[in-house]
Amino acid sequence: MKLLALMTSNPSDPSFLKKLLSNRGGMMGVGILGFLAVVAAFSWRIAPYTPYSIAADPYLPPSLTHAFGTDGLGRDIFSQMVYGTAVSLEVGFISALGITILGTVVGLVAGYYGSYADQVLMRLVDVLLVIPATVFMIFVALILGSTPSSILLVIIAFGWPPMARMIRSQTLTLKHRGFVESAVVSGAPKWYVLTKVILPNVTSLILANGILAVIYSIIAEASLGFLGLVSSTNYSWGTVLNNAQVEGAVYHNGILWITIPGIAIAITGIAMTLIARAIGDITDPKYST
Repeated sequence: MKLLALMTSNPSDPSFLKKLLSNRGGMMGVGILGFLAVVAAFSWRIAPYTPYSIAADPYLPPSLTHAFGTDGLGRDIFSQMVYGTAVSLEVGFISALGITILGTVVGLVAGYYGSYADQVLMRLVDVLLVIPATVFMIFVALILGSTPSSILLVIIAFGWPPMARMIRSQTLTLKHRGFVESAVVSGAPKWYVLTKVILPNVTSLILANGILAVIYSIIAEASLGFLGLVSSTNYSWGTVLNNAQVEGAVYHNGILWITIPGIAIAITGIAMTLIARAIGDITDPKYST
């Protein structure tokens, strides 16, 4: 991940969008993400069966009728993957939104106000960063249950500290810049300086890392799903992995059944990384001529 020392482009600026459209890596990432979004939006039309339908005999190998074969109950794995795309992307983007909002607010407040606010918030960040996130996420998920809301809460709770620290660091740098000090000297209230002067200058950093938070969230949900801590009423890529493990895919020539969810997660991660890197290239001062 490319961290930016200074953000000079605003994502709402037409020139920013023009540069993004001309960035090959960024457009490739957008294309992949767009394809996944179409699959998620029209999953009910693309999938030949519902994830719970008994479509054929158990443990059938991949074929023209069942592209990824069938599971131990005879359910179509391709249909499960298609429906799982919608759930995994939904969890990824909703969790990333929560991570971005919480991390941004904490980072801005800690970096700008300093003093006790900074000490308290950063100590909290330090504690959350040293805790083994996956282990503690499993522990909390077991306590809260496997409802969608509890899974989102767990992912957000352990995903925001890195972003908060990053935003704080950038805020500390910006608050000593001339344009910020000029706003303070002119008598502008702190909330105005924070939201109208500093925030626009970290928007691209927030956006780039918010995009990367999507893949973090998808991987976290898949990990919990693989361990059976996600409700089976909503099929995700993690649920497919869990079924493969529980139903002994290894012993029934189900290599594709095991690998295809991981490939889907990897492709999504590549798309998000390409988009985030494109934003980094565009907003890097060296990019401009």
